[in-house]
Amino acid sequence: MDDQSAVQLLSSAAGWAVLAVKLRDLRRSPRNPMLRAVCATLFLASAGVLCAVPAVVGYLNRLTGVPNFAAPLVYCVIVALGASCHVLLAYWRWPAERARPVARRWTLAYAAVIGCLVALFAAGEAPVERRTDFDTYYATDPRLAGFVVLYLVALGVAMVLLVRMCLRWARVAGRPWLRRGLRTVALGALGALGFTAVKLTAVAARWAGADWGWLDYRAAPVLATAGLVVSAVGYALPVTGHRLSGLRALAGRYRAYRALYPLWDALRRATPAVVSPARVPWWDFELRLTRRLAEINDGRLALRAHTDPEVAGTALRLGRAAGLTGAELHAAVDAALLRSAVAAKAAGLRFPAEPPAATGPAPVRGGTDGLGELARLVAVSRAFTASPVVAAAAARHRHTAVPAH
Repeated sequence: MDDQSAVQLLSSAAGWAVLAVKLRDLRRSPRNPMLRAVCATLFLASAGVLCAVPAVVGYLNRLTGVPNFAAPLVYCVIVALGASCHVLLAYWRWPAERARPVARRWTLAYAAVIGCLVALFAAGEAPVERRTDFDTYYATDPRLAGFVVLYLVALGVAMVLLVRMCLRWARVAGRPWLRRGLRTVALGALGALGFTAVKLTAVAARWAGADWGWLDYRAAPVLATAGLVVSAVGYALPVTGHRLSGLRALAGRYRAYRALYPLWDALRRATPAVVSPARVPWWDFELRLTRRLAEINDGRLALRAHTDPEVAGTALRLGRAAGLTGAELHAAVDAALLRSAVAAKAAGLRFPAEPPAATGPAPVRGGTDGLGELARLVAVSRAFTASPVVAAAAARHRHTAVPAH
């Protein structure tokens, strides 16, 4: 098996897997026209790619006893796929009552095209099996040439209209993932247009007496497979895109969890009692993140008696001199206070319970939704380990504490 066949088989297998999931949904809502259109599109796309694999082409030809039976089968499936894409988009765009007549028109029109394809193939003579270059090999037979050209033109027209409709609708679609899905479908349709273009070019070259068969059996399958895969992604995005957003948010929270480690580790070493002995399951990331945030805040509270309020003023002055502003400045102040408190705790030093008047604006606290608190503590943790302002402020107050009694 060559690389091209392997890619086609993998693409088809992915399509069948997604179809299996959607069929489960269809069993729950068997009268849902959009789900029916989705399943039909997935079936036709997966079947079209599978039946175009040279080994499968040979098997189908042997099974039926017709030397090139796979050619009209694949072409009819792909033409039906072009119509199915428009049916699915109609149900995406309009309510079922309005989409149903549009779907019916596309279905009837392309059913007629499929009927013509079958008639032209049956009228032609194709005794020699051609698994990869049927189009160019039989391009000089008038009826088979008409069969090939009709198939390519029908597919090309469907894809041109699909690109235009998707791009036009993407400009006004309200949901972000719907807009992305429509543009991705348009990109996949452009791949299908490239497929029709190189096929027609190869056929025209054969009519002119040239041999550009490599366009037929090398370039065209690559464009077809790429177009189908990209289109499948586009059709999936409006339904599954919110899950991708969730994964992106989860990745951001995981990065935040890792960024909190230096601050958490310093507070854990300074005040071991803040760390709960209860184990958290490795798969429960949200619980681990919540635990880390809680232990950081508990560690901050445990270090209050060792916090030198003068460090805040020093950190503010040094931060402003270094050009820090806003949340970055406040994170540096918080980090300097904590770094100084950790050192004071290790030295057994305490500070007066009543701090002097603040020398600048109070540090900004996180939002009530938890996201602001997470972002703030991440900024504090990064400043705690990497900010020269924090290191300088903590160093200036290293020996100003009073020993605890």
